[in-house]
Amino acid sequence: MYIGAIISTLVAWFIGLVLDANISQDMLGFLELRTLFPILTMGVFVLKAINDKNSK
Repeated sequence: MYIGAIISTLVAWFIGLVLDANISQDMLGFLELRTLFPILTMGVFVLKAINDKNSK
């Protein structure tokens, strides 16, 4: 599970980086998708781990 969380977070960071670089210049740095996507991805993994722990 740890490896999956790390790989998914890195992929989310890369996707956010590509999207930040390709969105129009007037929104440059405003969206911060390269930080938003990894935080959301890691949050999903943390919530899933908590849910799995409580269901046992």
